[in-house]
Amino acid sequence: MDITKYLSLYLVLETKFLQLPLKDFLEEVLSAGIKTIQLRDKYLDYNIKLDTAYIIHDIMAKYDSLFIINDNIEIANQVQAHGVHLGVLDEDIKVIRNQYPNMIIGYSCNNIDDCNIANQYADYVGIGPYTDTSTKDNLRTVLGAKGIDQLTKVLTKPSVAIGGINLDNISDVLSAKVQGVAISSYICSSSTPYQDTKKILDIINARV
Repeated sequence: MDITKYLSLYLVLETKFLQLPLKDFLEEVLSAGIKTIQLRDKYLDYNIKLDTAYIIHDIMAKYDSLFIINDNIEIANQVQAHGVHLGVLDEDIKVIRNQYPNMIIGYSCNNIDDCNIANQYADYVGIGPYTDTSTKDNLRTVLGAKGIDQLTKVLTKPSVAIGGINLDNISDVLSAKVQGVAISSYICSSSTPYQDTKKILDIINARV
């Protein structure tokens, strides 16, 4: 599978921000052109998160898209998601890769050491944070576009920039040599997610 084509606009879903019912929101962003959705909801009750994952899976099955679960291989297996996304403090990526060789694995990178691990075990990488973001605790060193670009030079895997990205700063983010961008609150908190997704994609697709 050429995963790159799914990474241009990658949605990190935090359901607590949604202004629309989940099913309506998903139909809007997927029909607008989002190709990958990661269910993060890191601190949600397990059973609620599992139920949410089933809803997402069923809707995404109608689209050419990838469904990723954040740091929970059990839920990923139960709902038959395409993959998991791991950070340095999550489950051991080497163990997950060995146990699930066919699972898509994403890895969060903030420095060269992270990139070296990703090159060995990951299928794609999230590089960040680009800037401060309110959607994640224990934020690591803010990289900016230049820092993200420097890490792309170390990576052998496709990457997305992540962390506080919105319509105002996406042009700067795209100066880094990433394959796409990962966005959370800007789209999740939108009352018009179809339109706002289209605005972001128009800028991404106009990149030379």
